[in-house]
Parts: sequence; structure tokens; C-alpha cells
Amino acid sequence: MFRRNFLKNAALLPAFALDIPHADTKIRITDIRVHEVKVNQRGNWHFVELLTDKGLTGLGEASHGFSVAVKDGGSQLRTELNDLFQLVKGESPFAVEQYRQRGFQKAFERGKIAITAFSAIEHALWDLKGKALGVPVYELLGGKLRNELKVYANINRATNERDANGRRLISAFQANAENALKSGFKAVKLAPFDDMKPLKNSNETQIASDIDYAVSCIEAVRKTVGPDTDLLIDVHSHLNQELAISTAKRLEKAGLYWFEEPVDPQQFPAETRAITEATRQPSAGGESIFGRQGFAELIATRALDVIMPDVKHCGGIQELRFIAALAETAGNIAIAPHNPSGPVSTAASVQVCASIPNFSILEYAYGEVPWRAELLSPIERFENGHIRVPDAPGLGHKLNAALVKKYAV
Repeated sequence: MFRRNFLKNAALLPAFALDIPHADTKIRITDIRVHEVKVNQRGNWHFVELLTDKGLTGLGEASHGFSVAVKDGGSQLRTELNDLFQLVKGESPFAVEQYRQRGFQKAFERGKIAITAFSAIEHALWDLKGKALGVPVYELLGGKLRNELKVYANINRATNERDANGRRLISAFQANAENALKSGFKAVKLAPFDDMKPLKNSNETQIASDIDYAVSCIEAVRKTVGPDTDLLIDVHSHLNQELAISTAKRLEKAGLYWFEEPVDPQQFPAETRAITEATRQPSAGGESIFGRQGFAELIATRALDVIMPDVKHCGGIQELRFIAALAETAGNIAIAPHNPSGPVSTAASVQVCASIPNFSILEYAYGEVPWRAELLSPIERFENGHIRVPDAPGLGHKLNAALVKKYAV
């Protein structure tokens, strides 16, 4: 009897499952819009909107998929977006996996600009799906595990004042760190090694001088923020294995939250693991890696203590969740998404991070433009070092069209 009743009721499930308030499962994608917003010398923000025949729009972000030095990078991005859009044109936004299967390998073969475009459209599909069903994206990912997320202020892009030697002023790093704390952040990241000259073009004296500067900067910022503030350092792959280990040991007194990418972890996985095993501070990295396959060796060998997939560059919301699950299975390796990006990327990252058990901390690009929060409606809000997980449908936000138009490129 139980089996017969179960089968009878199961036959009704498809119809029942679609009987959701505000749900419109016949919705179809009709067009794409790309908005470029002027930010600073480090690069602009690129937002994507997918339009539908029912009036709903879905948001994604495709920022920083190319170096600012790349000529016509914005045009290349638009070309990739328009090409990938053909995979979803006329389709239902519910068919996220269909899009992933059609475009994942194609994007990988075409490179980072295409990967970033692929990810942005994927964000927008999830946003549309959530809005059509009237639920936040995190509900579609299994539900949220937390109501707020710890964030850190990346002050690197806001720190540009330089001395006569071309190095950024240590006092400027200190001032921005102090301002971040006044804004409520309880964790700060900087990248003082960015002012190093390439190792291949430097002699021992120059290398020692550059590292001394970076160490002095870190020590000064630690003094400014005090012992209770989490301090994160990004090396941006400016060192080698030997220099990374010796420098990390010099910084042990600074009590770092992590020491990020002293070498490129994708290019040098064995060296990355050796650095992690030889140093006491937690290691982190993986900001530019695409897909589970790209992270597989680093996760399997536990080459990093924290991995940092970027929702714009790793393949999107679904792939970030898959990467997190792979890391959890390998021994609960922590996830801290890379995200020195615009507010739409942050909104997408928040939805994923709310639902993954091994989440650690989320990045926030601090101090780039004073009007950032108002680009979204409702506005982006941070309180007491955390960002709240919104309960509105989709990613929880819409673009402020007037402000996007005001700062459009």
C-alpha cells in the first residue's frame, strides 16, 4: 500500500514542484546587455544583463578578465559574451547545466577572457532562475548555512601614492588600513611585494632591498591595525621557493592570517606545496584557476591551506561550489573566494559562500570608488566586518540604472 501510494503521489510531483508562487517556467532569454563602468587605473567593472520575454533580467559580472595593458580588451570581452550568448538565446534560464555543458570546454580553450565571459552569463542564469522562482540563489544550492559572511578589506587598489623611488608609501598603506578599520572591517589585505622588480632583472642587492621594503610595510601595517585584526598578505607570485620560505619566516612575528601566492600555484604546484610545508603561516592561492581540473592537484596534495577560486574566473557559481566540495572531501580545505571585484561579483560570491560548509572569508575591494554600494538596489551593506546574506530572490539585487549610466564608459 505504501509503495502504491508513493508511486501515485510521485507521478504528481512535476506538476506540484512547478506550483510555486511567482514561478514562471516558460520564461525565455531574448537579449544581452553589457555595461562597462569606469573605476580606476586597475581596470573597469563589466556587468552583464540577460533579458527575457517576461521582463525579468539576470545579472552577472565579467570584470578583470584581461589585463589593463591588453589593447581592446573590452571589445574582446564583448565579442566573447556575444558568442557565448548564442548558447542561451531562446533558452530557459532554468537550463544552467545545459549551458555549462555547451560552453565550459569552449571557454577553457579560448582563454581567460572567454572564461570570464562564460562565468558572467552563468551568474545571470542563476539570478534569473532565482527570480523566476521567487527564492535566493542559495536556496537553489541547498540552502544557507550562515546569515552573514566574514569579509576582509583589500586595500591594495586604493593605495597609489608613491615615493621618489616609485614604491607606494608605507604611510598610505597604513592610512588605508586604518580607514578600513574605521569602516567596520576586522581584516585587511595588502600586496606590498607588487613594487618588486622582476627577479630575473634584479641582482641580490636589489632583491634584498625590495623584500626589506615589503617586510617593513607589513610590520608597519600590523602596528597600525593592532594584534587583533586579521592581516592578509598577497605576494602576487613575485618570489621563488627559497625567497618565499625565508621571507615567510621573517614575517612570523606579524601573525599573518595567510601568505598568498609567493609563487604561481598553478604553474609551480610542487614548489607551492614545499613552501606550505616549510612555513608556519597558512598559505592561500588559486585566484586565476579555472575549473575543478585546474584545482585538482593542489587539492589532492594539500599544497595550499586555503584555496581561492574566483566566481568570475573559475567557471561561475556552480563550478565554485563543485571546487569547494572537492576541497571539503580532500580534508576540509578552507575556501576563501578571490573577489577584488565589483558589487555583482560580490553578490554572486555571497550566495555561494552562504551554502558551503568550508567557507573561511570573502574578499572585498576597499576604497576604489565612493559610490560603489549605490550601484546596486538594495545597496551593498557591510556591518561589523561582515556582509549580510540577502533573502531577496536571485542574487538579491538589481542594478541602479541611473548610476550605471552616469559612470558608463
